[in-house]
Amino acid sequence: MHVFGTDIHIVTFCFIVIEAVFFVYQFFYYLYWPKDQNRKYYLILLFLLIVKNLAMGLFPDPQYTSIPMVIQYAFTYAAGFIMASYFPYYFYRSYNLEGLRFHATYGVVLFLYTPFTLIFTTEYLFTSDIDSAIAHGLVIPAAYSLVLAYVMYKSMQKAFRKELDNREYFEVVGVYCSVVPFVAIAFFPNIAQVTEAIITNLGFTILTILFIRRSVLQARLDKAKLLALSKLKIGTPLHGIDPTIDLDQQIFEANISMFNLTPREKEVVGLVRLGKTNKSIGEYLQISDRTVSKHIENIFQKTEVNSRTELMRRIMQKQEE
Repeated sequence: MHVFGTDIHIVTFCFIVIEAVFFVYQFFYYLYWPKDQNRKYYLILLFLLIVKNLAMGLFPDPQYTSIPMVIQYAFTYAAGFIMASYFPYYFYRSYNLEGLRFHATYGVVLFLYTPFTLIFTTEYLFTSDIDSAIAHGLVIPAAYSLVLAYVMYKSMQKAFRKELDNREYFEVVGVYCSVVPFVAIAFFPNIAQVTEAIITNLGFTILTILFIRRSVLQARLDKAKLLALSKLKIGTPLHGIDPTIDLDQQIFEANISMFNLTPREKEVVGLVRLGKTNKSIGEYLQISDRTVSKHIENIFQKTEVNSRTELMRRIMQKQEE
């Protein structure tokens, strides 16, 4: 069943509508907080998927006589390749998978765009057989997708080492399951539209669940930080602090101003006290992990400690010394 007299199947159309509504919803959230880089990367990926779904549904179609078939094929595969090439970049940026840096920047150009363009163009010029040219042009990109899947697996092992050690597999498994459908598609150049729509959008659905989960966890972190900072009255004497705040909080508030920390360093200490990792702190403050590490190094020097445990002990015991 198709819609509006085009080749867009009703299943593909439903995915497009749902994703378009979700895109608008998330775009308004992004306008509210444009520093949310993860949401920006997600919106770009969602937009590229919508374009891919449209291209896959509309082309190639012989009824568009004004558009040569080779152009229709080119547009369809260009939409798919652009989305596929953005995928490693999305994970590299959103999940800080440093192992994907090369593939996110240069690898997709060298092993996706270049070989497909050369092989497809050469064969099509000599044979005028589009389907055969596409099938042969996808050989190297398909093989590269396996390499990319392996590199992502190794990068995830490193990035999620803490979660794996604690046997927290939800996000690790989810990320990998979201990638597998996109990798599989490369091996089936002539797959039916409905099947391709279900497979690719299934992968994106898993990715969306992970994105929403991360957003919820980030919102909880934001709330915890705001609550902590709302109680943090820097420079207020111990006896002048709200008695409803627990004793540890009172000591923390009274002592943190005694170490000549910058405002940013005080924010970092407040988040360290909440037990947040460098990655979590960086995501909230919109700074890199390296910058967080530098702030913590400066804090250690000013408080004359060598670890987070010593830092908290120093902060909490300063009044007693």
